[in-house]
Amino acid sequence: MTTAIAVLALAIAGYGLVRLDAIRDKLDIANAAVAASNADRELLRAELKSQASRERQAHRDLNRRLDTLNDAPQQLQELASSVEELRGRAEGPERAWSRAEALFLLELAQRRLTLDRDVETAIVALESADLRLASLKDPSFAAVRQEIAKELQALRAVQLPDTTGILSKLIGAEERASDAPVKGILVTERNAFDRTKLPDGMFARAGAILSQTFSNLIVVRKVDDASGSVITAEEALLRRQHLQLLFFAARTAVIRHDEQAYRTALAGARRSLGDFFDLSSPEAESLLNEVQALEPINIDPALPTVTNSISTLRRMVPSRRGPE
Repeated sequence: MTTAIAVLALAIAGYGLVRLDAIRDKLDIANAAVAASNADRELLRAELKSQASRERQAHRDLNRRLDTLNDAPQQLQELASSVEELRGRAEGPERAWSRAEALFLLELAQRRLTLDRDVETAIVALESADLRLASLKDPSFAAVRQEIAKELQALRAVQLPDTTGILSKLIGAEERASDAPVKGILVTERNAFDRTKLPDGMFARAGAILSQTFSNLIVVRKVDDASGSVITAEEALLRRQHLQLLFFAARTAVIRHDEQAYRTALAGARRSLGDFFDLSSPEAESLLNEVQALEPINIDPALPTVTNSISTLRRMVPSRRGPE
């Protein structure tokens, strides 16, 4: 009995030792797992610290870059000023000549409009100036080119009279006025004796002379109100010359673009034709129709100015005056 109890106790003790060893192994494994977990946690903690440090550094870099970007507009302005200064210093004689030539063409257009009212030449001068500025490829001249475009549009909208056609019609009317029939009865010279046609013989010759003498003494003509008064050849010539002078004055007014003188001359020609010329004849009626057709034409239309482009370009072209 004692032996059985001892054996049982020994078995129980052995079993307890085995279980104790198993529990110890599990504790060692658990301790190793805890140690590994602690190591991972420390590693994660170090990684988090490193990530936080990188984030703080990135934030500081971002703030520094933002501060740099805040200064970018000023830097860009300084860069643009530097580029403009370098461009001005590097600008050669050819570039300066193109700008001066454009300014000269604009001034030429203004002079042609003011002095000669030459719209065609002014348009050509403005187009040439715009080409000169376009060849520079400089955006700073955009304002000048916009003004040139507006002035070209205004000039192209001007309704110009056909000056050449008007002058041709006035010259033709002036030439036809020299043969226009004058109103009235023209006094003619008496026919002289044609002695070569007198018959032979004393009595026959005397009779022919008496017949021609009495035929020249009295001339009977029918006179009505339409025929007007009796005029001499000199008066008829003066009236034709006066009409020619009126046409010549109208032609001169067209050349000088004098609207008032043009209308005054044609009005005088119209009155002269109605008062002193036979309008029942096709020649005088044709002259009157010509005058009535020419009289309403505006030979001096209002013209725009091209001073805006000139003043804008002058403000951009540097002064050529040196130090005094």
